[in-house]
Amino acid sequence: MVCVMPLFMVAQQTQLEEVVVSSPRIELPFKENSRTITVITSQDIVESSATTLIDILRFQAGIDLRSRGMQDIQTDVYIRGGGFDQVLLLIDGIKVDDPQTGHHTLNSIIPLAMIERIEIVKGAAARIFGQNAFTGAINIITKKQATKSLQTTLSRGAFDYRKAAAQWMTDGEKSHHAFYAESVESDGYRYNTDFYNQNYVWHATWNKRNLPINMIATFANRHFGANGFYATPENRDQYEATQSSLLGFSTHLVFENWVFKPKLYWKRGQDEYVFIRHNPSVYRNLHITDKLGSEVNVTNTNKWGTTGFGLELASVAIQSNNLGQRDRTILHGYFEHRFVSGSLDITPGFAISNYSDQDTFFYPGLDIGWQLSSGVRLYANSGYTFRIPTYTDLFYSDRSTQGNPDLDPEKALTTEVGIRVPGNKFQLQAALFHRDNQDYIDYVKFTEDGLWQATNIDRIESVGGELDLQFVYGQDHKIQLSYAYLEDDVDGISASISRYAINSLKHHLNLGVTHQWSKAFRSSVSYRYAERETGSHYTLVNASLSYDTEDYSFRLIGNNIFNEVYSEQNLVPMPKGHAMLEFTYRFH
Repeated sequence: MVCVMPLFMVAQQTQLEEVVVSSPRIELPFKENSRTITVITSQDIVESSATTLIDILRFQAGIDLRSRGMQDIQTDVYIRGGGFDQVLLLIDGIKVDDPQTGHHTLNSIIPLAMIERIEIVKGAAARIFGQNAFTGAINIITKKQATKSLQTTLSRGAFDYRKAAAQWMTDGEKSHHAFYAESVESDGYRYNTDFYNQNYVWHATWNKRNLPINMIATFANRHFGANGFYATPENRDQYEATQSSLLGFSTHLVFENWVFKPKLYWKRGQDEYVFIRHNPSVYRNLHITDKLGSEVNVTNTNKWGTTGFGLELASVAIQSNNLGQRDRTILHGYFEHRFVSGSLDITPGFAISNYSDQDTFFYPGLDIGWQLSSGVRLYANSGYTFRIPTYTDLFYSDRSTQGNPDLDPEKALTTEVGIRVPGNKFQLQAALFHRDNQDYIDYVKFTEDGLWQATNIDRIESVGGELDLQFVYGQDHKIQLSYAYLEDDVDGISASISRYAINSLKHHLNLGVTHQWSKAFRSSVSYRYAERETGSHYTLVNASLSYDTEDYSFRLIGNNIFNEVYSEQNLVPMPKGHAMLEFTYRFH
């Protein structure tokens, strides 16, 4: 289904059907897309009670966020019941996947203050984006504000939470620059869950009136106590430090009916894990990954419709005391064409990927859309997708876990049908999907006392549906309701001894109510119910109050206000009720 906005966001007048959804392939207005796409705008983010991207994603139907701590310390993202290695994250269309492990996917997210919008594609997206877009992709579009501004933010909260941030944007005749820096820390909500984060973002555009050159540079540095995060709950003294950086350049060339979009980027990741925080000599892992890539995507409009094709070349390397020193070269290409006849459009296409250390993969797909009226759209899509094992899947080894260098790549055929009914007062979005996943990679135990071993599961057949309703009444009230259902049929191994994959959200219900009391004062309450395949379930209620003027803003945020006791991953208890106060001042 197409969840247009997070459940706890107030009504606003952004016409999403007019938004052009970013894509390395053919770019289409939101209303003409034949895929399940979520678009979250910067205005949505401002009007929410979210403090990180994790908060935003957590209230999207069909998306499962499994955290091991507060804020965005260590969280895995799952889409429609797939694995955390099956979701691709992009920043301004640049792939920031981590070849070591999908556990680090969300290490690359940037602060909300620098996000223009978030685009979420659900379903088989490998034909569009390539490797890792197995169950979906999340594309973060950074802000490109054309005015000069400076603002600072200070936050304090429970567990001695402290945040200081500054954002500066400047716009000249030939260039634009946006800078952001923040420091976030906390003593933790229980023993050895303290953390210290630093985030830096620089977005720039040069030669903007002729041939614009865009640059994105990010650096995220995280240090945190990892009490029970990865081993058994009794292992309380684990520690981890991660770094994620990106440097990317892109431009946009138009020659009559041809559009060229080249990119060049360097993605680097570092992960240090210590089993006993104050005695690293007992067990310590250090992994460093580098990915240098280039791609060009081409679109041509002609009398037969619109043609899209592209080519990507990337070099990936890892240095690790556990995984070894390894490298691979990736060559990826795609082709598709969009035919339009009246209210019907059909887009067949295919992609080919070659991995120097794996194999060559071919995966075709088809999108079909039927515009019933100016707004109502029926759509269907079907496509093959694949995912090669990560370096952790293949080679990781410790006292409780064993990788498997003989793993086969995952593959799946995914099909969905959906309907989109936009409107100013009432919106409905819904979809049904089916995914036939073969050779699924998970960590399993064959005996209770055995090692967790990376294994190909014969088959997982997933069926589900999503529904989103939004109702706006008056100028100040909005109610949103979303529900997602998923069922996995596992063939080949017992789900009870799965470490990661086979514990999907079977029922996921969200309800949000927002009220604009005055021009400056706003409140929102959100309710979330989650039930997993194993039967475990929990209920969360969050609330926020905000006061906004042209010069400053106050926000009071309450999370888990009824003190629900629950865990999302590895039996790690999540924080009970806690609050945060945030103040932002804008200089003019």
